[in-house]
Amino acid sequence: MSEQDRARATAGAAGEGLAPGEQEQLVYALEARFAAHRDAAAAAVREAERELTEAQDRLARAEEAAASERYTSTPLPFMRQTLDEEVDGLERKTTPKKVRAAYRFLLDRAAELAAAEVQGFQQDQADLARDRADGVAACREAVDRATATLAATREMASRVRAAEQAARRGLDLMVAKLSAAD
Repeated sequence: MSEQDRARATAGAAGEGLAPGEQEQLVYALEARFAAHRDAAAAAVREAERELTEAQDRLARAEEAAASERYTSTPLPFMRQTLDEEVDGLERKTTPKKVRAAYRFLLDRAAELAAAEVQGFQQDQADLARDRADGVAACREAVDRATATLAATREMASRVRAAEQAARRGLDLMVAKLSAAD
């Protein structure tokens, strides 16, 4: 038999007023009904606080990494320019031996440029994906979301406490009215 059913049975047997020990039973039943909800709300608040702390730590690491990141120049513009110069140089070659040698050199440089273009594109895509996941802007958004979640969680916990307080006020009113009936 649940606490609430025992409280009802005791109240029914006592008639109009409060039976001896009934108020304690009612308080216990109220506390038992709200304990799981209070605990769940408190756990949700702790989890939201933990997530906010983690998001803030990630943001700090991302900002530190961005601040310490060194500039690296890409060789691609220089390689493109050199390749254009090699084509121009091939046009000026006059002997078949020089033309063949210049072409082999041009072919090697063109293949190197093609490989560098592919690698550069793949690296740019990887950098974009990393920035979307772990960049400063992504970390700031995560902090904003975690802050909003924490505020909503605290509001939910406040509403749980308010619901329990309303039940306690109702219990106090019932006890007062039933005690006055004695």
